[in-house]
Amino acid sequence: MYKAIVPGCIGHGMTFRDAAEPAARAGFEGYWFNIKADSEMPADETRDLLARTALRAAGFDLPVQFRADDAAFEADLARLGALARYAAEIGASRSATWILPSSNTLTYQENFAMHSARLRKVCEVLREYGILLGLEFVGPQTARRGAKYEFAHNLDQMLELCEDIGTGNCGLLLDAWHWDMAGQTRADFKKFSAGQVALVHINDAPDGIAPDEQIDSVRKLPGETGVLKISEFFGGLKSIGYDGPVLAEPFVP
Repeated sequence: MYKAIVPGCIGHGMTFRDAAEPAARAGFEGYWFNIKADSEMPADETRDLLARTALRAAGFDLPVQFRADDAAFEADLARLGALARYAAEIGASRSATWILPSSNTLTYQENFAMHSARLRKVCEVLREYGILLGLEFVGPQTARRGAKYEFAHNLDQMLELCEDIGTGNCGLLLDAWHWDMAGQTRADFKKFSAGQVALVHINDAPDGIAPDEQIDSVRKLPGETGVLKISEFFGGLKSIGYDGPVLAEPFVP
């Protein structure tokens, strides 16, 4: 495993051009790209800056509005190939996104079918460039409360979706927060391999709040409170031999 950074998760709106040297000085080993903004920098310049700072191209957020209407989705899908090619040119072989755990318009089955069909098209494009897509399940009950229909919000459901997509390059984004809030345990690491994990997020949760009242956007720095079982989480990652990027995502500056 290696330490990577995405500036937006810690309150900084920076491009790779501005963030690379501070990130390297702070001891980070990898950088997670905003591929739309960062691809405005020519790939050869990005590679040079990666080499100069000894940073690895950890990956990039999926730049596709797969939850939007057909026109927006198809427009983003048409642009994905060029962005994926850029990612491959700078050495980024991982991408990731999150899956909303509820809907007011689509039943579980309808939502499953929509996600599977659209993300299959996404993964087919990414596969041409050797890129793995990680899907993140959102675990807290508060993220589903009040919605008309629930959707995938735990490990088993996300693995089922990946299997249905069926392209061979669809896996997981594992987040320590969502792992705990979904009730996953160390034993669940036996359900998948390191090659299925595109990215790991770490953080902590506020103390004194019941799990079913925790709010996704209110977090703490990794290890700050000890509410999340982060030692067990890392133990599980080590047990499967995960060697990819780990990002802090506390949503605080």
